[in-house]
Amino acid sequence: NRLYTNPYTFITPFGVDTQLFKPYVQRVPTKKIVIGTVKTLAQKYGIDTLINAFSILQAKIEDIPLQLVIVGNGPQENDLKSLVSKLGLNDRVEFLGFIEHSKLVSILQSFDIFVALSRYDSESFGVAIIEASACGLPVVVSDADGPAEVVINNFTGLIVPKNDELSAARALQELILDSEKRKQLGQFGREHIEKNYSWEKSLD
Repeated sequence: NRLYTNPYTFITPFGVDTQLFKPYVQRVPTKKIVIGTVKTLAQKYGIDTLINAFSILQAKIEDIPLQLVIVGNGPQENDLKSLVSKLGLNDRVEFLGFIEHSKLVSILQSFDIFVALSRYDSESFGVAIIEASACGLPVVVSDADGPAEVVINNFTGLIVPKNDELSAARALQELILDSEKRKQLGQFGREHIEKNYSWEKSLD
């Protein structure tokens, strides 16, 4: 704020196409809960924290089938797959690799909860998070600057401390056990994106 004092300076948020990224209204409900993330498989994005949180969650919830889907590739891919094997989660965790952006909508629409647990404040904006919210998904994110900027805690998603797998597991457990809260956060998230991050809003 001290650097930019010109009254004609405006911040234009990264826009999302809300006509493309939207909820899949005809999805058939199932008992299985799919938790997903879309990130480069690099240390800064906390994918290992997510996997460890999912392991904790798996031990706490035995009567609801859970699946973790990880979209993306990167330098930590082999290490993360080794962690999944070490935790005995090979049948519960799926690595989809790199997905073209044009195919991302259908992937997001297959999720029940979106997670982004970045561990560094160097992530300036949560693009994947607003795309997930536009699809009507409740989100669980870390309190890193970028992710926390685009989520209203307890309204469009849940914000947890960075590098805290226990807090992430508790937040996920809360959403898994409360289907009405999942639905509500997803609806409010969609409205929040339409109001603040649509392409039309950015162009204005």
